[in-house]
Amino acid sequence: MKDKFNLVGTKIKEFSLPNSRGETVNIRDFENKKNVIIVLFRDIN
Repeated sequence: MKDKFNLVGTKIKEFSLPNSRGETVNIRDFENKKNVIIVLFRDIN
């Protein structure tokens, strides 16, 4: 798959969000991991 936005390897701004267990997770907790996928769901109601 081609990276049409040229974002692969780009460092993102720091942020924290709750995970599925309600625990707060900071994006920097995943720094230096090989693969990180972030999925953000919009409210569909």
